[in-house]
Amino acid sequence: MRKVLVLALGLLYTITSPAAEPYHVTDDVKIYMHRGPSNQFKIKSRPSAGTPVTLLARNSDTGYVQVRTNSGTVGWIEGRYLKKGSSIKQRLPDAERALKQSQDKQSEQAVLIKKLTSELASVKQKSSTELAQINESRAKTTAQVAQLENEIVRLQTEIDGMDETNLMGWFLRGGALAIVGIIIGLIIPNLPKRRRRNDDWF
Repeated sequence: MRKVLVLALGLLYTITSPAAEPYHVTDDVKIYMHRGPSNQFKIKSRPSAGTPVTLLARNSDTGYVQVRTNSGTVGWIEGRYLKKGSSIKQRLPDAERALKQSQDKQSEQAVLIKKLTSELASVKQKSSTELAQINESRAKTTAQVAQLENEIVRLQTEIDGMDETNLMGWFLRGGALAIVGIIIGLIIPNLPKRRRRNDDWF
């Protein structure tokens, strides 16, 4: 008789039908699902923590809510054990998947960073080698230029010396000729004059 009375009272209670939103049974408790909107009704099942459910109705007097599990079981549980949104149990696979994607992305980034670091080291080594070759070539060129400049100076000095030698030679020749001319000029007047021959037959 008592159960019939409670059932009748339950039917007279104001029951509202909220919009369909994702809910779940609280993750850290063990609850029972009853056939009616109070613990006076027979236990129908025992949903595990984190079970996703659909909210069907609320009983404002007892605080119970009517829910339906994904397997199709319909019953009443205490409203305080109903939480809005997805449970940790539901979110865990998504979190694990996101974590794996993040790890894969980090792994790809690590590989890319390693590759870029290797390429940068190779470029630095190549640049260092090329710079050393350029410096060596520049040093050789500088040495060759210095050698050519020294050769030019030597040749110029030699040419200048040759000019002075030739000038001195011409000067000596001119002086010798002048001296010879003077000597000849002094000797010739002092030479005995040749007497003219007299012909008797004239």
